[in-house]
Amino acid sequence: MASKFWQASSSEDESEESSVDSSSSEGSTSSDEGSSDSDSSSSSSSSSGSSRKKGASRFLMGSSDSESEDERRVVRSAKDKAYDELRATCNEIKNKMHINDWAAIQTLFDKLNKQLERTQKVTQSLGVPRAYVRMLCELEDFLNKTLAEKPKLSPTNTRALTRMKQTLRKHNAAYAEQMRLFRENPVSETEEEPSPSESESEESGSERELNTEEEEEAKFKSVRTGVVQRPKDKLLTMDPKEITYEMVQKKLQEIAMARGKTTRIDRQEQIEMLTYLSGVTKGPVQKLEVLINVITVTFDMNQPTQNAMTVPNWNRCAQTMFDIMVSVLLDENRHITLTDTPPEEERIEEPEEGTPTQVWGNLGAFLERLDDEWNGSLKALDPHANEYMERLKDEAVLLALAQKVSDYLQAHNELDKLAGVALKRIQHFYYKTDVVYAAMRKLALQRQQDSAEAPEAPTPALDAEVVDGEEAEGATELIVVKIPHDFNIPDSCADLVEQLARVVYAHGNDNQKGQAMLCTVYFRCIRDDFYGARDTLLMSRIQEQTGQLDAKMQVLYNRTIAQLGLSAFREGLIFECHQCLMDLYGTGRVKELLAQGIQQHRFQEKTPEQEAAERRRQVPFHMHINLELLESTYLISAMLLEVPAMASSQSTDVRKRVISKPLRRLMDNYERQSFTGPPENVRDHVMAAVRSLATGDWRRAYQYVTALSCWNLLPQKDAVLGMLRNKLQEEGLRTYLLAYGRFYSSLSIAQLCDMFELPERKVHAIVSRLIADDGLPASHDQPTGTIVVHHVEPTRLQTLAGTFSDKASLLVDLNERALAMRTGALHTDEDDGDGRRGHDGAQGGRRTRLGGRLGGVGGFGRGGR
Repeated sequence: MASKFWQASSSEDESEESSVDSSSSEGSTSSDEGSSDSDSSSSSSSSSGSSRKKGASRFLMGSSDSESEDERRVVRSAKDKAYDELRATCNEIKNKMHINDWAAIQTLFDKLNKQLERTQKVTQSLGVPRAYVRMLCELEDFLNKTLAEKPKLSPTNTRALTRMKQTLRKHNAAYAEQMRLFRENPVSETEEEPSPSESESEESGSERELNTEEEEEAKFKSVRTGVVQRPKDKLLTMDPKEITYEMVQKKLQEIAMARGKTTRIDRQEQIEMLTYLSGVTKGPVQKLEVLINVITVTFDMNQPTQNAMTVPNWNRCAQTMFDIMVSVLLDENRHITLTDTPPEEERIEEPEEGTPTQVWGNLGAFLERLDDEWNGSLKALDPHANEYMERLKDEAVLLALAQKVSDYLQAHNELDKLAGVALKRIQHFYYKTDVVYAAMRKLALQRQQDSAEAPEAPTPALDAEVVDGEEAEGATELIVVKIPHDFNIPDSCADLVEQLARVVYAHGNDNQKGQAMLCTVYFRCIRDDFYGARDTLLMSRIQEQTGQLDAKMQVLYNRTIAQLGLSAFREGLIFECHQCLMDLYGTGRVKELLAQGIQQHRFQEKTPEQEAAERRRQVPFHMHINLELLESTYLISAMLLEVPAMASSQSTDVRKRVISKPLRRLMDNYERQSFTGPPENVRDHVMAAVRSLATGDWRRAYQYVTALSCWNLLPQKDAVLGMLRNKLQEEGLRTYLLAYGRFYSSLSIAQLCDMFELPERKVHAIVSRLIADDGLPASHDQPTGTIVVHHVEPTRLQTLAGTFSDKASLLVDLNERALAMRTGALHTDEDDGDGRRGHDGAQGGRRTRLGGRLGGVGGFGRGGR
């Protein structure tokens, strides 16, 4: 079999050899007829040898000699490929023009513009290929012809035609000069960019070899930085006197058209160009347009969802806004106004002085973006580092900027925007105490004085280096924001907040009014005006609409409720404090509700998008409410209410409703422990105080409570501890009488006064209250000054009713514990069946006492979002 196979192949080879020999012999005779026999024999032998190689290697079709590869391979440079792609797109547009397919023309035109940018980057030239200019001229002529003929088009093509009309009118304005020159002397495309020739091959060969030191240095710099050094724009090298109004407007249009298509390096070049143009403008209107473009391009240099704006860029935006309001709008040119809608017609010359002129821009939106970037930078910094404190000092710049924007909006009667700026100012004051406000005011005035004494800062260099695709810090580190001399901050923070709140109430929308109201309530709470804050909150009825609030307002609402509870505690209103804080601590997600951290739950997993959104929702560290103080306040208020209730249920054998289930669960956990060490954290101290108070030992309970370090955060520490001492004495007496009163036949009031260090009138009032509420079966004996205890045995029916109540309560408690294990949320009262389900149908939501839903699976904040 093998021999037959090879014989067959040899026969085929012979046939191929014969054909090759014949062709080679014919070629040899035609080329050289006077050759000798030896030459012909040698040529035939060589041709036959080559034919044998070809027959043997016919299974290796891809392997051929290097000479044949060089003949078939065509080496094309990136420049030639870019030009060919540009021509191919132009040809596609011409084909679509024949059939009036404007939808395809619009798509191809966008593709053509992107290819033009790639072509310019590849060729490292700022010129425009003539093929592109020819296409613009043909498109413009065809568009005018179509509009004149008005053919019947489909709705899609009609919309595309309208968009192309607007796009070409703006786009061709940047290439008007090139199009005019092309129309004067049109050339064919074959003359524009000739095909690769020997000259181009020589040039490509010269590019591979560095012949001069300049080229070698340029290559080294390109490799080191990763960026090709681009030539400067023509405007930067021109004499400022030669720059006309039209040239500046043309450059502004180019920068506006490049938005969304440029890289970080291109934006840095645009900022350098705009900084230069701001000094060569031909009037205040044009200068205002240039400065607004500086702000927008700087905002484009970072994405708020990823990271915060750098400090140099933030300073540049703030100083530019000061330049706009001080030198352009407020002081000198009050006839110039800003509008949210860009003007339809483009200006070809500077308006006359005094003529009312509108320029696109929104100072309120710029201020809000700067405020968000400032907050974002604070969240990204370590709150215990010096950088955080240095960044916090920039708040004075924001306040001065907000005051300037408010003056401009009030002067032009833009009241809706004025309400938004007033709300931003309130958000910088509502959480500050009088001491903090005074320190901030002193710092702002000191910085204003330093700005007045500081010399004029030089303009940043335009040829700043770019390293690793990032802008160099040295390019903008010289920018120092100066606070205007007319900036004024009032002495009284309360008057300022009230004045700003009135502006929001008069001109703001519902959302802004709600935020201003919550900020006002928070402001009153930290100044110990509990009743005023509570009345304002209840009159607003916002607690009934918590389910419809957005996440930001829900966080503000939770923070306000927390401060309301702390204010009630400082006033000695234990029951009101517990009512405010029980809903926050009933969920077990205090950090999330106050936006002060992210808690991980065993039965709830969050996607990366949800975690990122929650991190953006966090409040800066200097606005945090101390969680240790908040937990201590809640647990102590729960202890003062729960311990007497537990003693009452033990003495009467009637199981009453649990007041604080989180405290009860903590007590159960501590009772299960076989060994309990000395208290270390807040819960340990409170549990130790609970055990002492349950026996009537108020002195030991007071020692445990005062050992907490969080009381040092209160400015009125002595008053709060004195209030706690009185509350512990009263509740200790009530607990002692409820727990041990049945073991006595009579009690001396004088001895009770000595034990609990209370006046006789106070002891008499507490005992009378217990007797009236049927908590203590006793009566007063006035002549002897004693309390006579009556021993009453419960009936059979009362005993059975108490047993049934205990078993029912135990069953309810077990069910709620099982529910808490599934949902990760704790409930604080017995609600109906409807309250067990959130607004989205998730198990575990419940209706709070203040309205809304709380604690649904996957929800956020109060309202079960």
